[in-house]
Amino acid sequence: MAPKTVFLAFAEQDELFRDLFTTQWARAGDQARFLDALGDGTCPEEWKKHVRERIRDCDGVIALIGGSTPASAAALWQIRCAVTEGKPLLGLWVESEHRWKPDEMGPARCESWTWENIGDFLDRL
Repeated sequence: MAPKTVFLAFAEQDELFRDLFTTQWARAGDQARFLDALGDGTCPEEWKKHVRERIRDCDGVIALIGGSTPASAAALWQIRCAVTEGKPLLGLWVESEHRWKPDEMGPARCESWTWENIGDFLDRL
């Protein structure tokens, strides 16, 4: 089976969690490849267009939800974009003290960051 392509939505301040996620996943296997919002955001409309295209090209979206997420317009926009584009969406809590679900996620679930939860999401794609 071909690997799934999954977009990672996250707050700019949580880039360390993104790096940890992708590094751990690379060691775990080749079930999926992960993309994120590249670019420096100097041209917001171009950045949004690029991100929307990346999300459209993905099989699903994982949102890394942490303490920085509520204040990150970019992360919340990426989540709204995933919902608007009808992509399967999973929120992963990256910090035990910040377990909340952004309203932008609609009916999508937030779960603990475990490889079982990630694998189950990928199997559903």
